[in-house]
Amino acid sequence: MSKNLTKKQQSVVSEIFEKLKPKPKTNALEFAKKYGFLSPESSAITGRFVPFAYQEEPLKAMSDDDIELIVWMKSTRVGYTKLVNFKVAYNIAEDPATILVFQPNDGKANDWSKDELKPLIRDMPIVGEKIIKTREDDTLNKKAFFGGYISSRGGKAVSNYASATARDVIFDEYDRFPDDVDNEGDPYTLGVKRIESYWNGKVIIGSTPRIKYHSKTEDKFNETDKRYRYLPCPHCNYLQILQFPNLIIPQEYRDGVKHWYVDKARFKCIKCEELIEHKNKRKMDNKGRWLQTKEFYCCDEWQKPKDNRNWYYNEDDKDDDKNGEALCKHCDLTAEYNRSGRKKRGYHIWAGYSFQPNTTWIKIAEAFVNALGSVEKMKSFKNTWLGETFEEKTVKLESNKLMENIEFYDSVPDSAKIVLMTIDTQDDRLEYLITAWSDGETSHNIKAGKIMGDPINQFVWDNLLAVHDTALHTESGKEVKIYKSFIDMAGHRTDHVKKFVKKNSSKFIMLKGDSREQKENDARPISMIKKSTVDDSLIMWVATSKAKDMVFERLLFGKNEDGFIHHNSSFDDEWFAQLTGEKKIFKKNKRGFIEQTYVKTRDRNEALDLCVYQLAAVRLIQAQISGFDLSIKE
Repeated sequence: MSKNLTKKQQSVVSEIFEKLKPKPKTNALEFAKKYGFLSPESSAITGRFVPFAYQEEPLKAMSDDDIELIVWMKSTRVGYTKLVNFKVAYNIAEDPATILVFQPNDGKANDWSKDELKPLIRDMPIVGEKIIKTREDDTLNKKAFFGGYISSRGGKAVSNYASATARDVIFDEYDRFPDDVDNEGDPYTLGVKRIESYWNGKVIIGSTPRIKYHSKTEDKFNETDKRYRYLPCPHCNYLQILQFPNLIIPQEYRDGVKHWYVDKARFKCIKCEELIEHKNKRKMDNKGRWLQTKEFYCCDEWQKPKDNRNWYYNEDDKDDDKNGEALCKHCDLTAEYNRSGRKKRGYHIWAGYSFQPNTTWIKIAEAFVNALGSVEKMKSFKNTWLGETFEEKTVKLESNKLMENIEFYDSVPDSAKIVLMTIDTQDDRLEYLITAWSDGETSHNIKAGKIMGDPINQFVWDNLLAVHDTALHTESGKEVKIYKSFIDMAGHRTDHVKKFVKKNSSKFIMLKGDSREQKENDARPISMIKKSTVDDSLIMWVATSKAKDMVFERLLFGKNEDGFIHHNSSFDDEWFAQLTGEKKIFKKNKRGFIEQTYVKTRDRNEALDLCVYQLAAVRLIQAQISGFDLSIKE
C-alpha cells in the first residue's frame, strides 16, 4: 500500500505511527533531567535544570504509582516549588492526568500560575505543544492538555474543592490553609475526595511548619515513613542527619559580653567529633541517602530505625523502590513489608542542606545569632531556616520571683535618655506609671500611682497634669521632665479623655489597644500613630498581644541584659501580681486559622497594661525622632 503513497504521505503516516507507539516508562526525575528548564521569572539562575542530589528521590517519588501521599516538611530555599513545577510538566507531557494545585488563597494561586506555570509552558516546548489553546481551555488558572487539565486554586473556599476529579492533588504552604474549610472539613480530606476515582491517585503536600501541636504539615508528616537526609562524615564516613544543634558556633566572653564568631561555624560529626567545613557539603550530599526514621512493629517488637541503624539500600540500583526502608533487626525484612496498602513518604529538609548562596552554614549561624533574644525572630528562624515547628514556652511568671529582683533607687538613672508616663483609665480612678528609658531599651520603673475619682470630674485631670509637670531628678541631681504621656482612651470615659488630650496635646497622646488577635508571623509594628476618622485626633494604636509577648520575655531577662525591666522598692506584691496576671493561649478563629491571644488569670491587670503601653510608647518615640535609637543592639 505504501507504494501508492507519495513521499509526503508516507512521511505523514510514519509520523502518525511513531506517535502511536507506546513510550518507554520514564519518571518525573528522568523527565526533569532531560527537559527541565529554570525560567527567569522565578529563578536567580536560569537555564537547564540540574537537580541537587537531595532533590532526586523526592522528585522521582512524585511519579511513583505505589506512593499515595508525599509530605515535604521543609524550610524555605530548598526548591520544593520547582519540583512541583516539573511534576506538573511531567504529567502534561508524559503521563497525562488532571492535576489540582492548591495554594493558601486565590491570590497565591494566581501568582503561581503567572510566575511558575506560564513560564514553564513557554520555556519547555515538550510541555507547551501539549496545551490546548482555546479560549475556554487556556485561562490563567486552568490549562487543558491532551488527557486532562491543570488547575490552580485557592484553598480557603470549599467551592474550590467541589466538582473536580483529579488523579493528583498538590498543596503548597499547607500550614497556611484553614483547619476547617467553610465547616466542610480539613483541606486534606477534601483533597482526597477529588482522587477517589483513581487507583493511583496521589496527594503531595509541601510546607514550612509553624506552631508545635498546631501544624497540619507536621501531623501529616507523622503519618509517613518520616525520611531524613543522612550524609557521610568526610572524616569517618559515619552516616548522620545534619542537625542544627551540631552546628558549632565559637563564642567567648569579653568584658562580660558574649561574642559569637559566626564566620567559623562548622558542623561537628556525632561519631568522630571532627569539625566539618561547608565546602564538603556537596560531596557529602552526593553520597547521601534518604532513610526512614519512623518506628515500626516487627517480630513482636516496636523498633526505632535511628537506634537499629539498619536500612535496605541497593548500591547497584539507586532507583530501587525499597531503598531507604528500615530493616527489622531480627528477620531483616523491611518495615514496609509489615504494612498493607500504598506507601506514604515523608521528607524533612532544611536550609543546612540547601545550595542557595544565602544558605551557607555561616549564613545560618548569622540568622540564629540575630534571632537570639526575640521570640518572634526565633520563631521565624525555626520555621523558615530549620523547617521545624516552634514550640511556645509557656512559662508561668511567679510574682514572688520577680520581687526578688527589686532594687533600691528612687531617682532617674544618669544613663536614662527619656522619661515617659502611661495612664490607664477606670471609672473611678486613673492609674499611671513613670518609666525612664536607657540604651538597649532598658527600663527603670520610677513610680506607679493612682489618682482617685471619677474622670468626669475636672480635679482628676488637674491632678494628672500636675503629675506630668512635676520635675524628677537623676542620681547626680539633674532635673528632668516627663517627655510625653500616653493615656488609654478605650472603654472608660472616652469623651473626657479626648477633651483633656485635645487641650493638652503637646504633653499627652491618646492610645488604644488593637483588639485583633495576633496571627503567625504578624508584621505589624508594636505601635503606630493613626488619625481618628471622627475628628482627626492622633491616636497611638498598640498591637497589645505582640507587645505582651515582648514584656513577658523581658521579665525573664537578667539584670545586666539589655531590655531588662527594673523595679524599685516602691512597687509592692499587688503590682507584681497584676504584672503576671495573664497567660497566652492559642485558638482557632472562625475561618479555622490559629491565632494567639492573652486571657486574664485574675481580675486586675493594670500593671501589665501600663508596662505594655510603655514599650509601645518608647517604640513610637524612636520612630518619630530622627536619630533617637535605644533599640537592643544585635
